[in-house]
Amino acid sequence: MQHILAALYGLVFGIANIIPGVSGGTMLVVFGCYDKVCGALSLNFKEIKKNIVFLVFFGIGAVIGIVGFSFVITWLFGSFPTATYMFFMGLIVGSVPLIIRCATVKQQFTPVCAVPFLLALALVVGLAMLENAGGETAAASAEGVFGFLMYLAAGFVAAVAMIIPGVSGSFIMVLFGTYATVIASIKALDFTVLIPTAIGVIAGIILGARFITFMLKRWRLMVFSAILGLVAGSLYAIFPPGFGLNIDTLIGVFALAAGFAVSYIIGKHTKAEE
Repeated sequence: MQHILAALYGLVFGIANIIPGVSGGTMLVVFGCYDKVCGALSLNFKEIKKNIVFLVFFGIGAVIGIVGFSFVITWLFGSFPTATYMFFMGLIVGSVPLIIRCATVKQQFTPVCAVPFLLALALVVGLAMLENAGGETAAASAEGVFGFLMYLAAGFVAAVAMIIPGVSGSFIMVLFGTYATVIASIKALDFTVLIPTAIGVIAGIILGARFITFMLKRWRLMVFSAILGLVAGSLYAIFPPGFGLNIDTLIGVFALAAGFAVSYIIGKHTKAEE
């Protein structure tokens, strides 16, 4: 059963990372495996050895989610955007008790925790407002050395964002103007785009995970306060545009309840790691 759950967590993580506006890092928090995945991504071999079986099944699920379900997610968001977004919102809200439990394993929140919470909240809401204002750049047309560096930089920043709860790695690529080009390059196997993007992604994942792991060890309460802010802000970022007095929203309410139930039940049976 644990192996199936690990693959399921990876599946949802993979799916979330191909959707602009949805955070894969948030999904890791939702399922209570944020610490162990970050430890592995930072190339902490002690953590990798400790969680090797979990990581193998998680990795299998993530690959299936990214490669196999991209067309399914595209169809869901095209056909049932409100319900799909509200399901993810339910997952996020249902994860809050687990986040608080993970944060307060050794100490309780203090008033100063409001500072990282509000800064993180402002970051995600600000990014979402940029997207709504049409903040995508024209970087996708870059060629030569500049294009190589641009795709490398976009991949790096997107990979760091990918493991930060509340921030969407795909959305960062949208801001850089490289998202559509990278997706098209995967289908066309255009290595002039894929190679610099892959280099940036690998470097971003390793360095980003190392940084977050370092921060968790020294300022756990502050980091989780920021995570709560990022998670809260992500609710604004993925709030469905079709929300209102209509049948789509009614279906979305049931989807939200289902998402909440899934993450709350999983969180209730997940041990908070120190």
